[in-house]
Amino acid sequence: VLILIGGLFYSTNSINSKRNISDIIVDFESTNKLFITQDSILKLLPTSFLNKKSVDINYLESLVNSNGFIKNSEAYVSIEGDLIIKVQQRNPIGRIISENSTFYIDDESKIMTTSKIHSSRVPVIFNYSESFSHDKIYQMCDLIDSDEFLKKNVTRINFLKNNYITLNFRDHDFDLVIGEYKNIKKKVKNFKAFYHAAVDNESIDKYSKINLQFENQVVCSNK
Repeated sequence: VLILIGGLFYSTNSINSKRNISDIIVDFESTNKLFITQDSILKLLPTSFLNKKSVDINYLESLVNSNGFIKNSEAYVSIEGDLIIKVQQRNPIGRIISENSTFYIDDESKIMTTSKIHSSRVPVIFNYSESFSHDKIYQMCDLIDSDEFLKKNVTRINFLKNNYITLNFRDHDFDLVIGEYKNIKKKVKNFKAFYHAAVDNESIDKYSKINLQFENQVVCSNK
């Protein structure tokens, strides 16, 4: 099926222009926190694209999407004859540090390498091991990323033995003991209520440990 828009023909498989492609422009969805440069995207494409009147859009997008930092791309030809490639980066929600390497986990539960040009401000995950399944690590990271309060404050996630989880906060030095992941939403709700009250009465920094393991309780240890 061909659709005529502004004098250009579009199909599901190719882009056809009345003249050769004059330039290739990479348009990032967000210009903040880029993990990859425009030049790196262009290097993925054969230079022969500039000398063509017809471009295989599926092939072009597959080349761009093959990069580990790219979530999705869409291409089209402008009225001026420029080949525009809109690029959406992957979104990391946690950074895993293991004995031999460091890498991200993204919002689709996929592993993502680190970038040389940008380091994402996400919780750092320590004590990563096979004892914790990938799914459980993703669940915890996703919970933090989707909660405005946790996303703002949590800087570190510790996965310990016996499915034991602790968190560390940006502006405080206490350990928040989650324990097992079960009933996590209720634990977080109880902690938020306690936290705001403790901030109001200026007692929050008196504690070295805040424990949420016990049902409907917040148990604190003083420094």
